[in-house]
Amino acid sequence: MRWMVVACLFGAAAWAHETTKEALPEGPIRERHELMERVGKQAKIIGDALKAGKVEPVAPAAAKIADEAAKALPLFPEGSTHPRSRAKPEIWQQWPEFEKLMGRLQADAKATVEAAQSGGDVRTAANRMFGNCKSCHDRFRVPEKK
Repeated sequence: MRWMVVACLFGAAAWAHETTKEALPEGPIRERHELMERVGKQAKIIGDALKAGKVEPVAPAAAKIADEAAKALPLFPEGSTHPRSRAKPEIWQQWPEFEKLMGRLQADAKATVEAAQSGGDVRTAANRMFGNCKSCHDRFRVPEKK
């Protein structure tokens, strides 16, 4: 159930922020926004696959999430804020925790790949990965305006 909620959140967020991208300045703020959009698209692929009872799309999508997570931290240089960015200042105030959550995302994405390739418990692995996304978003991302 958690994967469905997270996949829906990622899908909605990707759609809502497409227009935001053009308003973001060139450089790390825009680059991290685009990176997170790519992660959201892969999360949606995983959520849709699990909902359909298919495992085949999960490993490639989770591998892309792991690759993107490995690139994320340099896109958050200290103080890189913008009125249209949803990154909270707490990222830099609590950098070790943010760094830890990004590392967990990468590790859990790799574990999801392994589960999908080995016939393991893909749903549990994906839920753990999505749980890390949610934890980070809850702490370090401004909620979407409704």
